[in-house]
Amino acid sequence: MKKRLILVLVILFPLGLGVCYALAKFGVIPVQKIAAKNPALGKVLAKIGLNSPNLPAPVKVGAAVAAPDPLASEKKVLAAQRQALEDERTAWENDKKAQEKQKSTAQRTTQTTLPDPRSIARMASVYEQMPADAVTKIFAKLSDDQVIALLRKMDEKKVGQVLAVQTPERAARFTLVLSRAEASDRTALLSR
Repeated sequence: MKKRLILVLVILFPLGLGVCYALAKFGVIPVQKIAAKNPALGKVLAKIGLNSPNLPAPVKVGAAVAAPDPLASEKKVLAAQRQALEDERTAWENDKKAQEKQKSTAQRTTQTTLPDPRSIARMASVYEQMPADAVTKIFAKLSDDQVIALLRKMDEKKVGQVLAVQTPERAARFTLVLSRAEASDRTALLSR
């Protein structure tokens, strides 16, 4: 066991010293800084030739000049493509939001233009109590669909009075539509 220890010390110690000496000679180990901190060690280093002014400056590890990135052009192309995709996605999302807004506006318009049947029946009974001239003035402000829905719920005599004071063109349109079966009546007839 002692022989092995001696053998290791005899071989490894000089080898380690040689490596350290070579690293100090090439400036990897900062010998001049060590000598400045410890003057006694500086004298020893000067005797073995390591603390002389002709030694190269210590090499800074990690201070290597950055080589140009070989993938820089590809990165620029990818960044431009990514930006184009983001712009396209934003435009698509804006179009989708605009379509949804149009849909909701159309639904609200449909809901406001076609009131529920109870309201139509109630308003029809109110209009039956009014003079035909006053009803005509009100109907002039409503859409044809709304007027037709109201006329369908009104008494036939009152409908005749209201149609008599309408313009001939509008009265003819209302007459044609009223003479046809309602959509709900048609589906009931088809299901029989």
